Amino acid sequence: MTSGPGSWPTRATRLLREPTVHFFMVGALLFLAHRLVVGDPRVIVVSAGLKADLARRILDSTGRPPSPADLTAAVDGWKRDEALYREALRERLDREDATIRTVLADKIRARAVQEMPRRDPTDAELDAWLASHRAAYETPLRYDFESVAFPKAEPSAENLRSSYEHALSVGASPAKLGRPILSGNLTRDQLKEKFGPVLAEKMCSQPIGQWQAQGSDASLLLVRLDGIEGGLPSRDAIRPSLAADWTTAMQRQAVERTTQVVVSRYRFEEAP
Repeated sequence: MTSGPGSWPTRATRLLREPTVHFFMVGALLFLAHRLVVGDPRVIVVSAGLKADLARRILDSTGRPPSPADLTAAVDGWKRDEALYREALRERLDREDATIRTVLADKIRARAVQEMPRRDPTDAELDAWLASHRAAYETPLRYDFESVAFPKAEPSAENLRSSYEHALSVGASPAKLGRPILSGNLTRDQLKEKFGPVLAEKMCSQPIGQWQAQGSDASLLLVRLDGIEGGLPSRDAIRPSLAADWTTAMQRQAVERTTQVVVSRYRFEEAP
């Protein structure tokens, strides 16, 4: 029996030539391939590894191995959360929540840090770091001093200072010589405010541990510089802090490199 122009084979042939049919056929094949390779997105697999991980979490939190009931409850809870999580992804809720967006972006950053090779900085790297970040570790110099004043308005101020200085030179204790002793621990700028710039510079540069005659507009002075503290510590003195800061900086660089690689994979367009 011969088929006419309107027969099924003829209509089928014409139908198969339609672009719309081609589109739906390709879509069906892609859907089938996705199911074969990835599996049904509605199917959630509860693996032995997952159960072991849940049991480990219970042990960590309670200090004892989970009972069968504990593990069943944990698996049931995981199933509920996983189903809700996948449903949220299916509905693209993750694209509308700024908090979730930030958390996922931070996970990429954290992975970049985790994948960074772990090593201790070398001495040369720490020296270079300290040199380029000096201000972060340096503190102002502070000058620990004592001074005894002999006001110029006081009769025989010069003789009194000379007698006092001689007594100190033979071992007398300043506390027993009957004159008020001013002591302090000041920065260079603070010394300038208190004594004036000229005297402050002299005090900062005099030898440590020696009484020296100095003078201001109002008084003759005996000044002893007891010590200087502050400044830039040695690398070995602050090595733990240097190593921690260097490591943090290397981690930031790793995150920045990863971010740039990821961003370069995307094209950004301005919407009209």
